[in-house]
Amino acid sequence: MARLRFSEEFLESLAGLDERVEESVWKKLALVQDFPGVGSSLVEPTLRHAYGPACLKVVAAGYDVLYERGEKDADGVEVVDVLGIVSQRAVR
Repeated sequence: MARLRFSEEFLESLAGLDERVEESVWKKLALVQDFPGVGSSLVEPTLRHAYGPACLKVVAAGYDVLYERGEKDADGVEVVDVLGIVSQRAVR
């Protein structure tokens, strides 16, 4: 199981969403925590430019949740950086 580390940008964006969307995001992140490679590498160029070439995404209630797999920490646990959350409408 990976350890999730959240960016300030992600936390601020999540705080502005309604409860239904937030619940969906947390469910998807639980999946990422268990299976870090589950996300899609088919990330729109604008998001890849903003969040880096190694970012992956999972979709939750019309939002792209962007994250990056990191190195293992001192305990051998993979660290996943949750970078941001963006409305799919804003990207298209």
